Amino acid sequence: MKVFRTLLKAAALSLVVTLAVPSASYADDTKVTVTKTKHKYVYYGDHDIYFAPETKTYYWQADGTWTSGTALPTEYTTYVKTGGVNIELDVDKPYERHDYVIAHYKKHRDHDD
Repeated sequence: MKVFRTLLKAAALSLVVTLAVPSASYADDTKVTVTKTKHKYVYYGDHDIYFAPETKTYYWQADGTWTSGTALPTEYTTYVKTGGVNIELDVDKPYERHDYVIAHYKKHRDHDD
């Protein structure tokens, strides 16, 4: 009788373990989808200033470091009146893609004269 109970407990335990561990075929059917949100910015290429209309945040460089705020320092405010380019990026901070933005949107003014 003791042997029967031991076998019954072992069978029950193996059933619990089998149900608790997902099968390999179930794991293969799982799909992960990653969607990146696009964020809109206005880029002022003459002075490398970004403005995010959604959050009303400006991004600019000060002493070689990117800074952000809801208002620009006074010395930069005249640069954002006109000439901005509307862009979309998949990052929350536009300077994370600054090399891409420069390559695609910055006005290159090479003068040969």
